[in-house]
Amino acid sequence: MLSPRAIAHKILLHIEQESGYPDRLLQSYLDRYDNLDPRDKGLITELVFGVLRWQGRLDSIISRFSSVKLKKINPVVRIILRTAIYQILFLDKIPARAAVNEAVKLARESQPDYVVRFVNAVLRRVSDNIESLKKVDKTNLTASGIAEIYSHPKWIVDAWVKELGTEETAELCRANNKTPPTSIRVNTLLTTSENLAEELRRAGIEVQPCKYAPDALEVKKGHFNLQRLEAYEKGLFQIQDEASQLVAHILTPRPEERILDACAGFGGKTSIFAQLMENSGEIMAVDLSPWKVATLEENLERLKIGIVGTLQTDVRKLNEMNIKPFDRIFLDAPCSGLGVLRRKPDIKWKRRPGDVYRLSLLQRDLLDSLASLLRVGGVLVYATCTLLNIENSEVIESFLQNHPEFCIEPISDTIPWMKVFARGPYFCSFPHRHGTDGFFAARLKRIK
Repeated sequence: MLSPRAIAHKILLHIEQESGYPDRLLQSYLDRYDNLDPRDKGLITELVFGVLRWQGRLDSIISRFSSVKLKKINPVVRIILRTAIYQILFLDKIPARAAVNEAVKLARESQPDYVVRFVNAVLRRVSDNIESLKKVDKTNLTASGIAEIYSHPKWIVDAWVKELGTEETAELCRANNKTPPTSIRVNTLLTTSENLAEELRRAGIEVQPCKYAPDALEVKKGHFNLQRLEAYEKGLFQIQDEASQLVAHILTPRPEERILDACAGFGGKTSIFAQLMENSGEIMAVDLSPWKVATLEENLERLKIGIVGTLQTDVRKLNEMNIKPFDRIFLDAPCSGLGVLRRKPDIKWKRRPGDVYRLSLLQRDLLDSLASLLRVGGVLVYATCTLLNIENSEVIESFLQNHPEFCIEPISDTIPWMKVFARGPYFCSFPHRHGTDGFFAARLKRIK
């Protein structure tokens, strides 16, 4: 049986070398080693997400105390060092000596003696300097200081400072390093919030209503894998961040309408549309990824939703088909994902500045291609889970310049209960302001 630290190491190495979704990869390992003590599962989760969140700062410490340049250190060894330093720096309940000894033991399983000695020497130096490493001057922060202290790439910090200012950028980066809450959405087609909360309570899960989204519950205490619960298998709830739920409500779909969910992904928002439509009408859910469409179909079957037809294709090809115009269109556009760094901290280390510009061009292209598919009087909602203007407001401004047949409908006017999220005419949620993931949405109406 692998130790918790060895399992965390395998997960982190996989993410470093082969990419992947950290949460799904973590869950697959927890399922594989299901007989682990809950405390060990908790340690694995803490190590995986903690190391990913603080990778920049951890690497800076390695560079300071290593005689070998960071890029020349074998990834296997680099992750051993990151994981041990994270424990030494952030996990007060784990003695530094234990973190060092476990790291050396892990290194000895795959590395030659001179590398084991190297690991031991670096970690001993870190341990000897731990008090000075924990002291951080957070006064008069610059962009460089924010990037170093809160472990974000400087190009991201620079972009946020330009748009939000230095003080708010520091708050945002700080919030990105916190563990996000787990939120679920009640499937109102099958149950109520009260009945679901009672059923979960009997299963040992404590929940409370979320602050903003209707029919949303926050898990306060419970299960490592909510998907194993009987209530989940019966389709009574969907795991989904509160902000992700909120942007779906901006479409305001009605029963008997015809809806297009472009770039539907796993179908989280698709199923909200079906609930708001009372499972009556027609939804076309489109995504380019075959495995996402397959997962979407499985999810819809579990939720007992019967009004959705799926299509695996590029939404830009829909114009080539003889399709009747839709009443409402929702575009959850591919984006840099910089609004969900609490849940997917690996994104900030994989993204590059050029990615944002490239994605903004794709977003404009997708939005342009959907314009003709909406009937006059219909509503189009554009949404992303990023916090950069180039992918958000600038995309909308460009679209409106090229499409005078559309106008923007301010969020605070059309959906008054979302006024707290209004930023100009747009919906904007922030981790540091609202305690949710970061999302952007614009509601557009075709007027001619």
